[in-house]
Amino acid sequence: MSKSMKRLDNPKLLRQRAEVIAQKKGSGIVENLEKLTSTQIEAIVHELHLHQIELELQNEELQQVQIALEDERKRYFDLYEFAPIGYCTLDSHGVILQTNRTSALLLGLEPRDLLHHPFSNFVIHEDQDIYYLYSKQLLQSRSNPICELRMLKADQTLFWVNLTTTIVRDLNNTPQWWVVVSDISERKKYENKLQQIAQYDPLTALPNRILLADRLHQAMAQTNRHKQPFAVLYLDLDGFKSVNDTYGHKAGDQLLITLATNMKRTLREIDTIARIGGDEFVILLLNLNDIQACVPMINRLLEGARKPVLINNHTVEVSASFGITFFPQSLEVTADQLLAQADYAMYQAKSAGKNRYYVFDAEEKEGHRRITKG
Repeated sequence: MSKSMKRLDNPKLLRQRAEVIAQKKGSGIVENLEKLTSTQIEAIVHELHLHQIELELQNEELQQVQIALEDERKRYFDLYEFAPIGYCTLDSHGVILQTNRTSALLLGLEPRDLLHHPFSNFVIHEDQDIYYLYSKQLLQSRSNPICELRMLKADQTLFWVNLTTTIVRDLNNTPQWWVVVSDISERKKYENKLQQIAQYDPLTALPNRILLADRLHQAMAQTNRHKQPFAVLYLDLDGFKSVNDTYGHKAGDQLLITLATNMKRTLREIDTIARIGGDEFVILLLNLNDIQACVPMINRLLEGARKPVLINNHTVEVSASFGITFFPQSLEVTADQLLAQADYAMYQAKSAGKNRYYVFDAEEKEGHRRITKG
């Protein structure tokens, strides 16, 4: 602080300076006053009185302005602190400099628990890459991109947030990130529910034809990269119609649910079983070392389909016919063609006596295809 500023802050020094100035000008003021008439003195006193009133009015106005500014500051603080969405200010390294109460409440913490910690500390491990790429995009783009990721509460509960960030510069020209944090967990639940309706069978909760098509295309792309074959199984239950006719459609639905659960249990986590309609299912067996590697799984599926099921005190038994095809093939083939091949093979298995599987071979001539009983 300069010497002049120190004098202004010290009332005693300020008074001493005023007395010095007054003494220097005092003689001239007295001589001038002696030459003034009483009327002139009264006019001067009046002017001084008016000036004093003006100063008082100005002081009052300044006080009102100060009160208004304080009210505005308090209003801004309340809007910031208790806003329904979270606000965070981060430094250029992503460390939290300032936060409002809502951000802290979203994480189940006190605001002081967030300060001076990297924002990434509260992002779940699985979404760290998403946050990193988002941060990189912010630095490379002049736009304000948004990001959706999951964060972790103090009680280890996951929740979804939407991040909208603006990069600004403070008075020292240092960049800061103003981050708006919005809880979108309810919206994500709704989206997941819509996705469940769109991509999953409502009866068995298995993937439907739409999701199957997506996974089939993914499997083909993965095989083209890693050269590991996969199998497509088209399954149709034998004798399912008689179950519906004898015991009713509710019993048939219960049988489908039970068999779907049993077959899913026999598969690996990387495999897919989908219900594509009625009593027809499609199974994708992925990452096979060779074609023969799927035979044990197919036999387990056949056994599972034959297993008796107790429904409404009635023992119900059916079997299954499988059609099988593999990818890749010697000729280029589409996903729809793979399903058509497996479908054709399934009908050949039924024609050969049911309760068995049939492997499609594109190179064999019609009428000379191999049928293998499970």
